[in-house]
Amino acid sequence: MQEQNEILRAKYNNPVWLNNDKSTIEVVEHSKIGKISREQNLVVEKWNDDEKELENPLFNTIMSVYSEEEIDESTKKHNENQKQENKKEAEREKEEEEVTRLQNLFRTKLDIFNIPSINESNDREFKSQIRKAKSNVEATALTVMLMMKEMEHKNDNEDT
Repeated sequence: MQEQNEILRAKYNNPVWLNNDKSTIEVVEHSKIGKISREQNLVVEKWNDDEKELENPLFNTIMSVYSEEEIDESTKKHNENQKQENKKEAEREKEEEEVTRLQNLFRTKLDIFNIPSINESNDREFKSQIRKAKSNVEATALTVMLMMKEMEHKNDNEDT
């Protein structure tokens, strides 16, 4: 019996509960045919029918190999690992969003300095503020202000 349990533990491992009433288990099944090894996740229901009259023999087999406490512990570890993975994924996504935002800001600034009136402006302070802008809105607002200043300067020069 012990040998059969070891064989079944090798075949079905890492069982976790998928629901609170402990009627559904996810387990990793390992199988080997010749030199080909295969691993797949199985979702195993306790019941084979909606009326809950026919028990699933695979569910019973897994429950005979693993105690409820072992599955509880495995589920706890699985959930903790999942939380950590979700946290890492959220951090990675946040970093990607920041990189994208900065790339867009850089492109915006390049576009701004390709505007002839901005590129040819001698107002180093405004141009410096545009370069230091932390957002597209700030860069655009400074650009508009500089363009208005350049237009006023141009009109003043035409009037004299």
